[in-house]
Amino acid sequence: MATMRRGAFDIGSGATKLMIADVHLGPPPRLGDVHFAQEIPVSFTMAWKQSSDGTLSPEIQEQGLSVLRQLLAECVRMGVQEHSAIATEVFRKASNGKAFLERIRDELNMEVEVVSQENEAQLGFLTAMALSGRPAAEMICWDSGGGSFQITSLAPVEVADGHGPSQLSELPLQSYLGCWGSGNTAHLLVEAVQGRCFAEQPSPNPVSAEEAEALVSRLRAELPAPSPSWLRGARVTAIGGPNSMFRLAAGLLQLLPAGGTSEVEAACYDANGIRKALQRVLCQSDKELEAMPEIGSGALRDPAGFCVPKLCLLLAVVESCGIAEVCFQSAIGSCPGLLVSSRTSTSRQQNA
Repeated sequence: MATMRRGAFDIGSGATKLMIADVHLGPPPRLGDVHFAQEIPVSFTMAWKQSSDGTLSPEIQEQGLSVLRQLLAECVRMGVQEHSAIATEVFRKASNGKAFLERIRDELNMEVEVVSQENEAQLGFLTAMALSGRPAAEMICWDSGGGSFQITSLAPVEVADGHGPSQLSELPLQSYLGCWGSGNTAHLLVEAVQGRCFAEQPSPNPVSAEEAEALVSRLRAELPAPSPSWLRGARVTAIGGPNSMFRLAAGLLQLLPAGGTSEVEAACYDANGIRKALQRVLCQSDKELEAMPEIGSGALRDPAGFCVPKLCLLLAVVESCGIAEVCFQSAIGSCPGLLVSSRTSTSRQQNA
């Protein structure tokens, strides 16, 4: 079977991700050996929320460009034959989001597609399929980033045996879409619950139990209603990287072995588990949270101010939708789904 070395960039609202892998071209395409996978925090949503005019600041743009230059160099080093790139929620909303993506094209010779939430949902579903190996008909995938979330499953149609990602991309999906992620949830906590200015003090810590409950209630009121019946009592595969809210909860509940986990069954929890994880990060300063090994370490972790907002968002969605169990599946954004999708031929690697 023919293979091609591909790169997939997921420029999200809170982090920029790259995965480089050999892809068996199929049909259907299948993910082969992974040669590089990295997620680097770039807080586009936080910068956008802190701005007075709804723009991405020059500073965050320069950081974003620097990270992309670094990752493009990896593509050259690894001999990538073609790559593609998507951008998500914040670039749909920031008034200069389109202009920033044009800078990427002009300065880095890199085309970036701004995808809709529906497209994000499809790529998330393909990612979960590529990584978990579970049958499509049993899969419900939850993807959440800095500015939005998507929960997706196949619509109730008959699925023939042997459907792979290329066929799945043509099957109808049903999704529950929300405009809340870690960045704008942190903004909601600081400004609407605590009554402070996010631009001046973006960290909400320490957060009291009362403030956390108020945030959960506020989020539940803001979530799309009614929640879909297919989520009631469901077991959901939650994909995310080292800074995802799903990984955070699993770590705080001590469900992950050293070095993380790639086994979805190893990190499953319910609403009670999320509440236990939340209790561990309440009434803690940034410095105290940063000292906790479960929060993550090093320069590539999210700000400690995101810990409580992430867990409150996770809890609000689980309780509002009646989800029975969340099972964390380690992933580098939607990169695995992008690698096996039809979008993975948008840009030839110039220097390979």
